[in-house]
Amino acid sequence: MCDSLIALHRDGLGAHMLDIIEKHLADASYGCVVEVWIGHLPEEEQAAFARLKEHSGLVSISQVFQELDKEVKLPFKLTAFRSHLRGYCSCQK
Repeated sequence: MCDSLIALHRDGLGAHMLDIIEKHLADASYGCVVEVWIGHLPEEEQAAFARLKEHSGLVSISQVFQELDKEVKLPFKLTAFRSHLRGYCSCQK
């Protein structure tokens, strides 16, 4: 196992691995991708998402996600969307 990692470094793939890791760490610094995305929307749409979050227990979040994703390709998956709107994603801790 260790020999194969050493071989990767010698082949120049070690730098590529570092690039991949750094890219993901940079993305992680933004926190919750749903919060960032909503933060770039017009105020009226941000207010609508705030109301949706307040009433998330009364609304089918997955259905909202599916309908929105048909209109606009969302930069996140259903799990992140649901976690944010239900109040248990990482940005709210």
